[in-house]
Amino acid sequence: MICQIGDLEDVVRNHINTHRYQVDLLEDSSNWNQICSSLDVIGDTIYAIGSYEASEFPEDSGLQYIYTYGLLQSLFLQQDALRHLSEAFDIKLNPSPTLMEIRSIRNASIGHPTKQNQKGERFYNYISRMSLSKHGFDLLQHSEHRNFDMINVDISAMVRKQLAEVLSGYTVIANKLAEADRMHKKRFQDSLLRDVFPSAMGYFFEKIGQGIWAHSSGDRDFGRSNLRMLKETYERFQSALEERDELGEHIKFDLDQYFHAIERLEGYLEGSSESLEEPDARIYWSYLRNEHASFAQIAEEIDEQYQK
Repeated sequence: MICQIGDLEDVVRNHINTHRYQVDLLEDSSNWNQICSSLDVIGDTIYAIGSYEASEFPEDSGLQYIYTYGLLQSLFLQQDALRHLSEAFDIKLNPSPTLMEIRSIRNASIGHPTKQNQKGERFYNYISRMSLSKHGFDLLQHSEHRNFDMINVDISAMVRKQLAEVLSGYTVIANKLAEADRMHKKRFQDSLLRDVFPSAMGYFFEKIGQGIWAHSSGDRDFGRSNLRMLKETYERFQSALEERDELGEHIKFDLDQYFHAIERLEGYLEGSSESLEEPDARIYWSYLRNEHASFAQIAEEIDEQYQK
């Protein structure tokens, strides 16, 4: 079960680190931090449980209490983290009777053993040192209205039951996130990013190049009109990325560089850029033509994700 829980944790982490969802999540920093903290605590307590199960139980009585206290506290923290994780994604996970029973045993054993108020009644609890082992202990419980009761606490069984509940809760969360991802992709399933780039892209670059090399006003004007169509194409590409929440920082930086090159060429073809000479214009033109392949590849990769 620990491996299965780890796989589901990866699903959630991959979701929140996907740019199209991370942008929205980061707008609420408190909720984002709640998600990150909850994921870390669940993972940390899984490590603690795994180490407890794999390690030899100490012979020293003091360390036996430390091990037992730590294990029960790990179960308690894990429950809180799972509840807060689901809460951050607006998913209601009602604690099961099994989890409530585990929580109650933790509270009685190590939470408030010396003065525990429960349902209007006060209890005083004692862990029997003689019974303490890796697999559990006897909990002696006394209240004002009755004699001693003895509860056999089976730690191994508690761990198995809680991990099953955590696996179930994580599955609910992961399934909801997967459904949200499916619905997002479905919106754009029939609107491919690669279709933003017309088949005439090569023609655009060819005529822009001729506008740079030619000296007639007609060729220069034709080059400028094709450069304008290239710019409009990339404006549509950027808008399509924004609509899908796919415009990450790196893509935005590269697009800003691309638009800068277009603007520099615009100035040259219009004759308004005195500082730009023909060799410089050719360098910008070569950059635009070559860099286009990278953006086309980005469009293909995103389309592939959305078609899955």
